[in-house]
Amino acid sequence: MSSVTEGTSRGDRTREAILAAATERFARDGYARTSVADISRDAGIGGTTAYVHYENKETLFLAAVDADLTALFVEFGEALFGIAPDEGPADRILDAVLSTVADHPLAERLLAGLEPTFTERVLQSEAFGELRRAIADLLRAGQAEGNIRPDVDPAQLADGLVAAVVSMAMASVQIGDRLVDTFGPGFAALLRMVLSPDPRLG
Repeated sequence: MSSVTEGTSRGDRTREAILAAATERFARDGYARTSVADISRDAGIGGTTAYVHYENKETLFLAAVDADLTALFVEFGEALFGIAPDEGPADRILDAVLSTVADHPLAERLLAGLEPTFTERVLQSEAFGELRRAIADLLRAGQAEGNIRPDVDPAQLADGLVAAVVSMAMASVQIGDRLVDTFGPGFAALLRMVLSPDPRLG
């Protein structure tokens, strides 16, 4: 279970403990088979304490999903932006996707379609929007440096890239490690083709 942040108030620590327990329990057992009583027991609190912080099970589930998706997209962004140009970003992106998703089992559960009622939450996450904007800024900078093709709107290209990456993330949780061997080279080739400047435009 995730550690609770130090230096916060008792109420905040309780809230964080509930959220950490909820994230772990929902990821393992799913929404339908998890009760607030289970989560309270895992968090080491009284049976009704969770309702002081979260209105009901659905509110708690959505809070856990949003927290895990935020962490997922932030970590993926850090991994993506940490790839140096000479490391072959197109070849590294898929690895970054797979390693990041594996560390977030609740987000992975949504990507796998195991919570169909809540799958759309992936697209509603504020961190998802921030990732799209950050990638657009990265592409814009790459265009200014001549490393990214200049004839495509960076915001549209970012949306397309994020859509492809999310699709690969969804595929990864259903296909598993075979995804890299099966689609990795083709995915990298597609990204290189889309991102690289067209020499005919030079």
